[in-house]
Amino acid sequence: MRELKLFDRTQPQTLQIGVLLLYLNAALALLTVLFGGGLSLLFLILDILLPIGGAYGVANSRKLGYYAALLATGIPLALLIYYVFTVGLSAIFGAELLNVIITVVLFALFIHPHSRMYAKTWFH
Repeated sequence: MRELKLFDRTQPQTLQIGVLLLYLNAALALLTVLFGGGLSLLFLILDILLPIGGAYGVANSRKLGYYAALLATGIPLALLIYYVFTVGLSAIFGAELLNVIITVVLFALFIHPHSRMYAKTWFH
């Protein structure tokens, strides 16, 4: 029987870092919910469940997990791009700059050629 794991050290470095950052993002979102305010269903799905499911799926070499990780990183990036076009570029410089950088880096890690080729070859 195959062993399920939270992290796979045999995967490319881009996927390893992406999995760790997805787990970290989900943990920070959970802390935000616990100490910062209310919980909406959309926030629960997009910021907590989807990243955890994606990271766990990628760690266990599942294509569905890879697609969940792409969604978990792509949706916030799309919302960020929409925000920049509606509010303006100056809105992201300030307290949100670190969030912008992490969002872009996370998406880039999962669409990196090494990540895509590894997922295409080894994920099932």
